[in-house]
Amino acid sequence: MLHQHPVHKKHTTIFHKALNAVIMVVATASPLITIPQLSDIYIKKTASGVSSITWLAYIFTSTIWLYYGIIHREKVIIINGILGVILATLIYIGTLLYG
Repeated sequence: MLHQHPVHKKHTTIFHKALNAVIMVVATASPLITIPQLSDIYIKKTASGVSSITWLAYIFTSTIWLYYGIIHREKVIIINGILGVILATLIYIGTLLYG
């Protein structure tokens, strides 16, 4: 049986508030790291060397994380999942169009 997590408590210390702010920035920014890949594909109209299988897997895992975030009402995970699904889908489509 999986470990049951207790109900999340709201942390009010300065450390926890700062950590939450950092995590929000990282969760939002980390999927944006794919934008150079995305722009290369659509501006140069080539997906040479870009694996469609890898990006399909990324869509799959981002979808699972998104679903998890929705179920647990974790805003950070939801934002990361939405951005991950959207950007990975655009890259995957680019691999099909220009690969």
